[in-house]
Amino acid sequence: MFRNWSKIILVSTLVLMVAASLSFATTARVRSLAHTGDYMSDDSNAYRWYSVLPQYANQVNAEVGTYTGSGSLSDSRGLGWNHACGDEGKWGTYRITLNENALDHNGFWMINPFQNEISPGAGASNLGDGSFEVTPINTYDLAGGWEIGENMALGVAFTRSRASWESTGAPDSSRTRTWTTIGAGFTWTNNEDITADLLFNFGMAGGEDKLGAAATRLVEWDSKNAIDIAGRLFYDWTDEVTVPVKAEFITADYSLKRAGTPGNFTAPEGDKLSAFQLGVGINMDVNQDHMLIFAIEFANAKWEYSRPDTTDPAPTDLAEISWTYLPTFRLALESSINSWLTTRVGAARHMIKTTQKSADGKEIKQTDGASDIAYFVPWVLSETPPAAFEWFLGVGFNVAEWTIDMELAHETPFSIGYWLTGYSAFSAEDEGPVGRIAATYNY
Repeated sequence: MFRNWSKIILVSTLVLMVAASLSFATTARVRSLAHTGDYMSDDSNAYRWYSVLPQYANQVNAEVGTYTGSGSLSDSRGLGWNHACGDEGKWGTYRITLNENALDHNGFWMINPFQNEISPGAGASNLGDGSFEVTPINTYDLAGGWEIGENMALGVAFTRSRASWESTGAPDSSRTRTWTTIGAGFTWTNNEDITADLLFNFGMAGGEDKLGAAATRLVEWDSKNAIDIAGRLFYDWTDEVTVPVKAEFITADYSLKRAGTPGNFTAPEGDKLSAFQLGVGINMDVNQDHMLIFAIEFANAKWEYSRPDTTDPAPTDLAEISWTYLPTFRLALESSINSWLTTRVGAARHMIKTTQKSADGKEIKQTDGASDIAYFVPWVLSETPPAAFEWFLGVGFNVAEWTIDMELAHETPFSIGYWLTGYSAFSAEDEGPVGRIAATYNY
């Protein structure tokens, strides 16, 4: 009987693949493992730690699922191809990926600065005007990785997205938004017990708003750049235990120039973001079928206006908001049940201190209050902070040359009987019991 139920569950899960909505490959696995991708080896590392690309050559990656942006869930789709040129990648490994929506957010719940948006229409918000509304669009990614000798590798990446909006009439108007990211990575190993990865990203926003037949420029960028610097190190303590350490720093500054606006703004404008994270973990092979991951992270993130009101700010005007994680704990277990089935479970505990500062220097502080923390979150962020406690569940299948990973909804174990009747675990968003599916084909 149990075997029959196993077959029913497997078939039901595979059927659900056509109903889920694609993103970056194998994020379904690392998300199921409590977002511990930086503390382990996974195919998705090649999209972030560019110099590891040669390790994941000759693959086709696809993913369907949900992307969290602007406080809501939206569809995301993507298809990528990694290919090694020459014998054993002698001439390098190269990747092309076509996506709707950009990379999954980085280690911070804070907005990924390497994204773009377009919101046409009257009253719509703009990246850089103090209302950081972001919806990544029309993204493609090109990358290359090269092994140098026996213990070094280099990688580079180029990501581009663009969208435009145009209206003819009285008067004519147009809006263009672009986003470009250039990234580089470096890997070094002593070929014994230490491996280190570095990455550097530089992002630049572009585009402008024009009005009338003379194409009068209404809006252009003043500050428009973002920088991301990160590094991680793996130390093989024993044959079964690896100790990963990771650090990352992000800064971004966006503001706009407007036609006819004086140099001193009478209202605050722009978005200035900074964040730092330090993490250390343990990656343990309990035995040949079970892997345990534990990580502890300390982080700080801050938002403020690029152009604060320096003329006559009201005492209660918002000056800045900061978030301190002291700390975040992550714990995950991956188990190989048999040759074709893998299960995953994870949890994260966030201890968050939020501080909101007004122009008169007064502060409002809150610690570890998941239910009320949205009060502190301005409209400049794409995601609200995570709940104080998060729980994750996933499953993976190996079928011939295919590896299929799924991130399951929290309610899935309690609704198995409804899988084939259209039950939606994400009732509010109607996404179903499977939130994200990644498929990797190795050739």
